[in-house]
Amino acid sequence: MTRRTNHRGWMVLDSIRSLDDQWCVDVFEHASGGFGFEHFRAEPEDGGRWTPVGGFSGQVYPTAVDALDDAAAQIGWLTAERPDVIAVRERLTLRTS
Repeated sequence: MTRRTNHRGWMVLDSIRSLDDQWCVDVFEHASGGFGFEHFRAEPEDGGRWTPVGGFSGQVYPTAVDALDDAAAQIGWLTAERPDVIAVRERLTLRTS
């Protein structure tokens, strides 16, 4: 995935969608430093636009991997054993090492 800045000023490093495409987690770099994540829901009434639902974005982690690991611990559908989560973890590890 390419890095992109969203309207909150985060530099999104990677995103993971739920298997039903109704939920998403973005792992990002805070504009002020450090890393974080947020949980989103696709809003059908808004044309599928992603709406934050987790309230996690204020937490700052020292590494992107730490942010992903905490996301996997806190968000039920985002299990650390999922192949796509493992792949994102590997990409984040390579990107920050």
